[in-house]
Amino acid sequence: MPKLFESVQLSQALLDECEQLDTASLSDALDSLGVSGGLLGITTQVPGSRCVGIAFTVQYEPVGDSHGFKNAANYIDQVPPGAVIVSSNAGRQDCTVWGDIMTHFAVARGIKGTVIDGVARDIDTVVKLGYPLFSRGRFMQSAKNRTQLKAVQVSLEIGGVTVNPGDLLVCDGSGCLVIAQNIAAEVIRRARAVEHTERQIIGAITAGASLEEARKTYRYDQPWLGAAQKVEAELAQ
Repeated sequence: MPKLFESVQLSQALLDECEQLDTASLSDALDSLGVSGGLLGITTQVPGSRCVGIAFTVQYEPVGDSHGFKNAANYIDQVPPGAVIVSSNAGRQDCTVWGDIMTHFAVARGIKGTVIDGVARDIDTVVKLGYPLFSRGRFMQSAKNRTQLKAVQVSLEIGGVTVNPGDLLVCDGSGCLVIAQNIAAEVIRRARAVEHTERQIIGAITAGASLEEARKTYRYDQPWLGAAQKVEAELAQ
């Protein structure tokens, strides 16, 4: 089990700092703590887009009967500005839970992005608006009378990773990952160190060093260590 860190409410300053980090360095930081956070198979539908925000979770379930209209979307009125919607349709590929009306609403309300364990439609509109949308794919068939809202702000499990309301979501061209609030500050600190280490290695090889030499010099085996920690690690060997 990873070391537990003091839970810190995700301040705007912390979110702003995370805006400067990519999912690769954050994933390396999570690895250093023995935590899996990547949502496997969920990728961007709008190339070049990214989002950082607090998870607002949505859970769907199959419609049990066809009597009466089953609406799947009205929860969005509850989503606060700055949130990232994390929507679980259990990975279903046969019906969508996101489209053009939802996208227009999200943009107007300042919602940061949407992550779907399932598929979306009206992708041309999503791309035109530049809205950060991440899903397992795209398919035009409606969710109406196929799937229905089960609950909001509950724990979800997506590809073996738990997403809780209030967790930190970061998504970019490499995918999406979730970071629990109680480790977010430490993960961000380590991710900054990872990116610094990689810049040092790139600088060294640009100056003529071999990759092996640069990686050894800057401790690529533990890139999340700060400078002082790397010195301590060297002395301990």
